[in-house]
Amino acid sequence: MCDSIGRVIDFNFPTAEELDNIGRNERLNLFRRYFSASRYDRLLIQQYLIRSSHDESLISKVKKLENLHDQDFIDKVRIIKEYGFYNDFLDAANEEEQGLQKIIEAYDKRRNQFKD
Repeated sequence: MCDSIGRVIDFNFPTAEELDNIGRNERLNLFRRYFSASRYDRLLIQQYLIRSSHDESLISKVKKLENLHDQDFIDKVRIIKEYGFYNDFLDAANEEEQGLQKIIEAYDKRRNQFKD
């Protein structure tokens, strides 16, 4: 089951030259796919966390997966900066942040309906 978490961890960006050749729109799409894969992995991590209520041995796996996920993001940012495409990455990150904010607001609205 742990194999399914590898999407972001195994997500490799093309070389700097390949990124340059594909153009800005394709780079943005690539970064969007990366963020999508990252969200998917976060859901898998959450699923393992929930499963750890039945199997405490999974807690160490959850921690390991969280650390791998976070380190992968840090590494990807470093690579993109080195490649010189950080502004494109930031544009895609801003889109992702706006999308996440909408999801959070929808959850907040729903949670507030059940208060009292």
